[in-house]
Amino acid sequence: MDDIDKTDPSPGGPSSWPDRVEVMQTVLDASTDPIFNILEDGTYRYVNAAFAGPFGRTPEEVIGRRIWDLFEPGEAEKRMSVVRRAFSTRETIVFEVRVPTPAGDRHYITSVRPIPGPDGAISSVVCISKEITDRKQVELERERLIAELQEALAKVRTLSGLLPICAHCSKIRDDRGHWTRVESYVSAHSQAKFSHGICPDCLRREYPEVDR
Repeated sequence: MDDIDKTDPSPGGPSSWPDRVEVMQTVLDASTDPIFNILEDGTYRYVNAAFAGPFGRTPEEVIGRRIWDLFEPGEAEKRMSVVRRAFSTRETIVFEVRVPTPAGDRHYITSVRPIPGPDGAISSVVCISKEITDRKQVELERERLIAELQEALAKVRTLSGLLPICAHCSKIRDDRGHWTRVESYVSAHSQAKFSHGICPDCLRREYPEVDR
């Protein structure tokens, strides 16, 4: 017992370990960040309320279930591929994940850390997630606006440079050497639309009988 007391860093010696475990359990359970522990086959060995809540379940209803019980097959496989990689490489992996819930999609940054067992082999992974839904929505909105702007810019075409125009009929020669009406050329190279009328000079010249 004396030897154990000398090596134990806790002030109260070995008798304090149950208290420390209880405190750690309380901290994990009360965390607002989803925290969960997964075995190699995708079974949840531990989840806190922050993880189970978005699914409308309690931790007790999730623990013992597998990833495929909570997510659609495609989403489950995305997560399991990361779990398998963590088991294989023994490295901590950080990735972004989308969680479909009845209230809508939620987005998280999740770290997956392998935990070795007594024999040194990886026995499970501990995952800690940080919700970034608000930030993701801002990013998605920005991407949408950028896409709309790029689409609008692609549609905006302006006329510039010298335009070869016939001095007699006013047709314009395009870059392929074809002569087209002014209306057709301008419509094809800009957002302008034409409506036809007749100016006073042409009215007098072409229709002198019309009462002005």
